[in-house]
Amino acid sequence: MPRILKTPYMNAVVPPISVSSAYYFRDTEEFRRYKEGELSGGRYGRYDNPTWLEAEAQLAIMEGAEAALIFPSGMSAVSNTVCALAQQGDSILYTGCAYRNLRTFFNEHMSRFGVKAHAIDQANVDQFNTDFSRLYDPETCSLVFIEMPSNPHMYLVDLDYIRSVIDPERTRIIVDSTFASPENFQPLRHGADLVLHSCTKYLGGHGDFLAGCVCGDAETIEKIQLYRNVSGAVSDGMSAFLLSRSLSSLPLRMAHFNKSGLAIATALEANPMVSRVYYTGLESHPHAALARRYLTGHGGVLSFELDCGKDEVTRFVDALEVPFMGTNFGSHHAMVEQCAEFTYYKLSGEERADIGITDTLVRMTIGLHDPALILDDIDRALKIARSMPGVVPMKAAATAPRIARTGSQVGQFSI
Repeated sequence: MPRILKTPYMNAVVPPISVSSAYYFRDTEEFRRYKEGELSGGRYGRYDNPTWLEAEAQLAIMEGAEAALIFPSGMSAVSNTVCALAQQGDSILYTGCAYRNLRTFFNEHMSRFGVKAHAIDQANVDQFNTDFSRLYDPETCSLVFIEMPSNPHMYLVDLDYIRSVIDPERTRIIVDSTFASPENFQPLRHGADLVLHSCTKYLGGHGDFLAGCVCGDAETIEKIQLYRNVSGAVSDGMSAFLLSRSLSSLPLRMAHFNKSGLAIATALEANPMVSRVYYTGLESHPHAALARRYLTGHGGVLSFELDCGKDEVTRFVDALEVPFMGTNFGSHHAMVEQCAEFTYYKLSGEERADIGITDTLVRMTIGLHDPALILDDIDRALKIARSMPGVVPMKAAATAPRIARTGSQVGQFSI
């Protein structure tokens, strides 16, 4: 019985999900035409998937890029991109106040392949620029990796200054813009060569899949794709579909995060129990001037320090009822963590101090809740933490489901 290439309902408003791990051809001549570029279609599931292509096209448009690739996670996007472009004997400069696994990747893993990575603390803009100029070697530095805004302090750097120092023929600038999203910051328009995202966060927006991406010029993306073909760091069709679905609502979700995030950050800054707030929309942020130049919005993640001790901060976090205690951000769920106890618990006190992770630092993502609900919860938890030293509040310790931590949050969201 002859095989017939079946065509799905291509007039569907929502493109169908492709989960095939293999593709076939009628005969050798058809495959030859495919190799010559005369026919489109798939070859094998590690190289091709139409659902990937749909999401990648959307991402490229959003970032103003020629092309994009998706990966199974944000760290997968980072590791594959860097490994595809760095050579033995190269050096890499990167922002040192960044996600801890970025530091681990650069400091421990790249060194095993003969690539030297140098972390530069970006907390102070002038000092960062000075250190960057001193450490940059156009003969060896192939990559400058910038996390902007950074995790968890929302630090920025002056991309114009970096571009003025480097040799653009030798060095590429890569920006991880996960904490901004394309709605708030487009690095390619400010001199970056590539932009990365953990799509698990704002771009995914629902907390129901893992993905990462890189966007840039077609030639560089092709080099990274060839490496991806070998490494096998490919997404599945369902995750690609979920990402594509989510990108359509990104502008609406980010509008909420930007408005509500600023309202909550402003209120926190006025609270006498809060000693410092890290939010780029506030004039008190050390990089507020850079934020005005590079960012069009400031998102729904806030980091803040409490004017108390470590144990009181723990009681505060435990007393919160609206956010889940967890490390994700950018979804409709509110989430909170005491950074030293949660994400950075494996680091020594000295290592945490080196990147500004104090015992009193809290990171919160506001979700799609009404900001008044978040602020009321914060105010109540602060009062409990201060009034009941050494005691875990009964309400926080109860086993009964709480307002939003049950996973069923109907009626709790503002959009």
